[in-house]
Amino acid sequence: MDRFTNRNVLVPQPIDGPTTPSDLRVTSEVGALRADWADAGASGYEVTWRHGGELDHTMLTIQPEVWLGGLRAGVSYSIEVRAVDAYGKRSNPAETTGMPSATPDNSWKKPLTGLFDDFSDVATLTRRWHLAGYQGCVDAGSGGGGLLIGLECGADQAVLRARSRIELASNGELGRIAVVTDAAGPGGQLTVDLSPGPVDRVGPTLPSGSVQIVVDDQGARVLAADDVPRVPGTHPAVAVPRGVGVPHLFEVVLRADGITVLEDGQEIGFGGVVPSWTSAYVLYGFQGPAGLKSRVFVDAAGFSGPPSPASPVSEVSLVPATVRALGPADLAPGIGISRKPLIGAASARYVATVRADSADLDPAGLSVQLGASRYPVVQAVPGPVPAGSVTTVYADLPVSLFGADGPDQLSPYVLRSDRGQATILESYLEIHSTGTPPGFAGAALQAAPPVSQVPLVKVDSSQDGGRLVLDVTLDGRYSREVTGVAGFEVWLDGQLAAGQPTDTNGPGLGGRYTVVFSAGSLSPGKHTVDVREYPVDGSLAPVSTLKDVTVT
Repeated sequence: MDRFTNRNVLVPQPIDGPTTPSDLRVTSEVGALRADWADAGASGYEVTWRHGGELDHTMLTIQPEVWLGGLRAGVSYSIEVRAVDAYGKRSNPAETTGMPSATPDNSWKKPLTGLFDDFSDVATLTRRWHLAGYQGCVDAGSGGGGLLIGLECGADQAVLRARSRIELASNGELGRIAVVTDAAGPGGQLTVDLSPGPVDRVGPTLPSGSVQIVVDDQGARVLAADDVPRVPGTHPAVAVPRGVGVPHLFEVVLRADGITVLEDGQEIGFGGVVPSWTSAYVLYGFQGPAGLKSRVFVDAAGFSGPPSPASPVSEVSLVPATVRALGPADLAPGIGISRKPLIGAASARYVATVRADSADLDPAGLSVQLGASRYPVVQAVPGPVPAGSVTTVYADLPVSLFGADGPDQLSPYVLRSDRGQATILESYLEIHSTGTPPGFAGAALQAAPPVSQVPLVKVDSSQDGGRLVLDVTLDGRYSREVTGVAGFEVWLDGQLAAGQPTDTNGPGLGGRYTVVFSAGSLSPGKHTVDVREYPVDGSLAPVSTLKDVTVT
């Protein structure tokens, strides 16, 4: 596209091109290479990898780390990385070579004697794990040789809770927990929770005895409930830049002098925390960038301790007649659940995650009503639940519900509270079968495709001479691979005010731009600014953002 500005608009122009990225290094993996380099402060990077002098692929990315999959083991690939500025100018390339491995390094798996799952068979997922998440917002399926989790609503967290417990040793390294995932990439978050009871979610207040490890853009932090013992000792936190969709090995090591967090074998966090319990449930939490649909890949997960076989367990998700907990005498809607999944079961448990909506909620006064019967529930971790926090409750169901004779429906299904207000976030039946349980029906998920950047417009109505200043950001930092940007236009009240190309030496990757309207060029009153970003690929529609501005 051509550069254009009317006489009342100023768009800055580039002066110097970006500098060549430094410290380029390559890590070999099975059929893949992981490349990273020092962030040059550029708008993004162009990564090219070749074999035998032929161009294999070029990727445009924002982050200084990429994962190159689908490569041939034992073959040498040349890799070039160029920094790209906001106008498409490219630096000279940083160059190196790498050779994908033929055999994996399995040394990190050896301590994971209690549980190890590489998610190669997603159908057996519920025999080892419970996957928690808002219904309709969290999906899971196979992908890339592991577990692919879809976070469809842009604000939810998916949590994998192991059905078995980690058992701590009595001395030396007390325990080790590991997971290989890309969840801690830009804007995302990985949590590892250790709970003395079988909770499905925690937070924002940690239940009694619980420990939480958080890994995100800010580094790794070790948090704990107030009653968890502390020991002296501090280590500086380490913030590690990560690329989108790049899996890393994260390990949590428990010792008598505290908890250490490792990434690919290097320490990134420490907490002077030593739990008093000797066994706990392990939960892995995965969260994407706020407000965006995302995909999380989990290659493997496990922990140390005595081995624990998979359980003959299946799950049936339940939809209550009302998510709000009713009072003891409130009338319930006539909506129930099918009794069919319970027929012939060896045992069954009702499980629910409940949010406290009032400070006076008494978890001991909660009960679940299934048909004409009410069953008191038990907290997975006893204790008060502050308003806004969650707790997991359960009730073991009587054998009278498992026989062939009886009603087809248990109606109504509601949760009741003797005191305080609560909301059901998730509920299900955990059914132990006498034979082989039904398999987990995974969703058909695809990896996220390259996306165009979204123009974010910040309006600064500067009083310096009465100018109107627009900060325009074309932002693709949460995408593994971005499509090239040809440029953007600024339209004011339906008229083209400025056009700025961003592909000087090739496709641009976005960036930040300042567009200035001169003093007196806008009449008082309401105006509409429309920023349109144009991809290099002409088959893709432009992306547009509207912003209303009032000039006083």
